[in-house]
Amino acid sequence: MNTPAHPQISASRDHRVDFWRGIALVMIFINHIPGNLYENFTSRNFGFSDAAELFVFLAGFASAYAYGRLFFAGHRLVATLKAWRRAGVLALVQLMLGTLALGIFSWGALALGRGELLSRIGLAQFISAPIETMIGFATMTHQLGYVNILPMYAVILFMLPALLALARMGLNLMLGVSATLWLLAAVFGIDPPNYPLPGGWFFNPFSWQLIFAIGLYCGFRRIESGQSVPFRPWLMALAAGYCMIAFLTIRFDLWSWWGTLPFPVMLTGFDKTYVSLPRLLHTLAIIYLFANAARTSPFSTVTRDNPFAMLGRHSLPVFALGTVLSLTGQVIKYDQTPHFLTDTLLIAAGIAIQFALAKFLDWWAVAQKVALGPKVGRAVDPTRAERPISAEPSAGDAGKRIAGSAAGGERLKPAL
Repeated sequence: MNTPAHPQISASRDHRVDFWRGIALVMIFINHIPGNLYENFTSRNFGFSDAAELFVFLAGFASAYAYGRLFFAGHRLVATLKAWRRAGVLALVQLMLGTLALGIFSWGALALGRGELLSRIGLAQFISAPIETMIGFATMTHQLGYVNILPMYAVILFMLPALLALARMGLNLMLGVSATLWLLAAVFGIDPPNYPLPGGWFFNPFSWQLIFAIGLYCGFRRIESGQSVPFRPWLMALAAGYCMIAFLTIRFDLWSWWGTLPFPVMLTGFDKTYVSLPRLLHTLAIIYLFANAARTSPFSTVTRDNPFAMLGRHSLPVFALGTVLSLTGQVIKYDQTPHFLTDTLLIAAGIAIQFALAKFLDWWAVAQKVALGPKVGRAVDPTRAERPISAEPSAGDAGKRIAGSAAGGERLKPAL
């Protein structure tokens, strides 16, 4: 086995992160249309975790670049406001998607004469308790099925400044506090309320923040040393072995075996809300295997032109569009058995539309630059975390303080 290369990361975008984010987006779209043939081939059929864990990990990894560099360079208020602004955008997108979900399923009930559609994905409460449900809907406590991951992500972004402050004191400290919160959430059932229903959010942000924090940790390590986790043959073998155990558990329906182990359910169960340990370990094992792929592997040579990297560059609009398309697909597929031709056309059309949007957004970014002409004299957005690679750093540039300088600038590596 060849030891993989770990190139130093510059200020440029890591296209491998975009690539895996694009893969996750496609799998989420397919999984969000239950009953289609192709959902049998997504990652959740081969292990304990699925695309959602990968997506949150990558969000944490990218946040080290998007917000962490600003925070460590001394621009803490700017980094905080930038993260919270993004959280606000996610909240607005969530409200839009929830409203569209209501409209899509209501249209399906009327156009197809299938009133039972209004009893799915949490819509029944709008009929049984409309006033209470509208309050929950507006405050994002009542979340519809398949439209519930963005609120969790928004809450984590509101928590991000605290994670960055802990990371500034020590990356291990940040992980320790994050893991403690994850454990307390599971032991004491800490979860935002799902008003007006009992219980909490399906994606518990106090549990899922650990996956995000691990991604943040790996992103900082990548910026500082060029590699997130050192390559170790024994660790690769351990990760591969665990993934095989997960696959065999699913393939031969060995779930009951895990229940016989004399440990708490959090250590042997597969709960998604609280991210039980087997799911968490499977996520980390999968990420470690692909992150340490051989240098000749296509997973290590992703370029900007890769179509999945293009999807990942525009993750939020592509995710929003994919959600709308998948909800429409649910209405079309309702109460139908899997069918090769129908499912192929439905999935292929949805994915093609998402690629078309990403292609348009790529073109639009270039078209704006061409139309605006030279950047001289244009206003500069102080919340931008990245500068063009060609830009020359000034004497007081924050990037120098991140990388460290002889003048005594701070290094990105947290001081212990």
